[in-house]
Amino acid sequence: MAEQTTVNRDAVIKQQLLASEGLLEQFNLPPKVIAFIHRHQRTIWTVIVTAVVVFVAVSGYTTYRELRETRGASALDAALIAQQDRKPLLEKVTQDYGGTAADRWAKIELATLYAQEGQRGKAIETLEVLQSELRPDMSLKPLVLSRLAGLCEMEGQVDKAVQLYTQLSGNEWFAAEAYRALGRLYEQTDKKEEAVAMYGKYLELSEFQAGQGKVDPIREMVQSRLGQLQK
Repeated sequence: MAEQTTVNRDAVIKQQLLASEGLLEQFNLPPKVIAFIHRHQRTIWTVIVTAVVVFVAVSGYTTYRELRETRGASALDAALIAQQDRKPLLEKVTQDYGGTAADRWAKIELATLYAQEGQRGKAIETLEVLQSELRPDMSLKPLVLSRLAGLCEMEGQVDKAVQLYTQLSGNEWFAAEAYRALGRLYEQTDKKEEAVAMYGKYLELSEFQAGQGKVDPIREMVQSRLGQLQK
């Protein structure tokens, strides 16, 4: 009886192989290609199965990320409109939805709240964490740099503020204000040559931004400071 079962099984396998060979021939494939497929069919099937598994895994991860983004946005909205306990709600967003857009905006809001409460050191720490998480091409990068540099300047961390403003000057939309801030810092630290150079760059860039026939009080102030430094 066992021999009968073995014979039947071998017959079925043989029929499947023959059917497979006939199917390949129906595609009018060259004999060499058909022979190659038969020799490496185990490897080919392994590659196909692996590709399917990877595709399913990537699709699942994408869906998971989208779900986290959606839930994070809802949690952020709830925190922003809350009349009480806004800070702990924002902190919970950063804890539960790290790496999402909601997490980034929650950190910005938290830094603002910390600064308003006089906790500038904590605000700086929060923005430093956020800044380290942002890619250079992200639109939030210059905004965070600007806010962080301003807080460092207010805290008397001049060297760090200079470093941040210098980095910010590489962005064309923030370059003028960054040069003005650098001029101010260099002037305060008695570095006249550097201050003159930065004020000059500010005036050069802001000239194209100023409206025709309009008086810009900030430009006038910088021109006045520059004149005194050049005496």
